Amino acid sequence: MRVHIALLGRTPWALVNTYYASVMRGERPEEIYVVTEVRYSGNLPRIVEAIKAISGAYGFSPKIETIVIPNDDFKEADKALKDLFSRLNERGGEIVLNMTSGRKALVTAAVIQSRGANMKGILYMALLDVEFQNRPYMMLPKHMQRLKNFLGEENGGSD
Repeated sequence: MRVHIALLGRTPWALVNTYYASVMRGERPEEIYVVTEVRYSGNLPRIVEAIKAISGAYGFSPKIETIVIPNDDFKEADKALKDLFSRLNERGGEIVLNMTSGRKALVTAAVIQSRGANMKGILYMALLDVEFQNRPYMMLPKHMQRLKNFLGEENGGSD
């Protein structure tokens, strides 16, 4: 089982573009979990639609679930992500964590709870110029983006 956990914060394009970059590099998750706070949950329908469109364009259709936690609640974020990682660990498989858009409560909880999981990647896409932050992936100049896997896989510019 291949799983992609995406943390949604204030910049929806950051989540979508990091997912797109990972798919272009060969990731084909069977399940996707989008985790966000209440204040950003209004973006979930567009995020789910974007993930479906990108996945469909590459010939696969993952199951997508959303998890919404209270705003700025480190304790609830930790509990929700602990539960998610526990369920995923029981089933086995590889997990990729997309933390580009995530806020501190979500990112902190996810990284802590990912210890002991079969992590394939912890991804962050850096944009070297914030002028490009609200654009679709294919409209981002390649020299202005860096997809980083904090677990050590090849880093650098996006494909």
